[in-house]
Amino acid sequence: MNESWTCSRCGVTARFGTGSEQPALPDGWAHTDGEWRCLACRRIAVIEAAGPRHGAGSARRLALTEFELLRDPSAPDRVIARRVKCSTSAVVPVRAELRAQGRLRPAP
Repeated sequence: MNESWTCSRCGVTARFGTGSEQPALPDGWAHTDGEWRCLACRRIAVIEAAGPRHGAGSARRLALTEFELLRDPSAPDRVIARRVKCSTSAVVPVRAELRAQGRLRPAP
């Protein structure tokens, strides 16, 4: 049986073809408060939660960097930087701070 997931925010639907290996859920998707959210909408929610205040661009980038690191802690800094559209050197202190706070496990 092919399962499908529909994002409650944007309406995009993810399905996997007949005969393909079915993951538990599509990469980056999450089920919270009874609703499915795709990765794009989860990123938008993080950016919106950072708020439209003075210096909001840097606050949004920081929030998105934290989100990506917590979502995929094993991803190299260059991959996180590409996702967030920032320099690799901007990712390093955020990763270090998350580790210092105990929110991100140290690399093995």
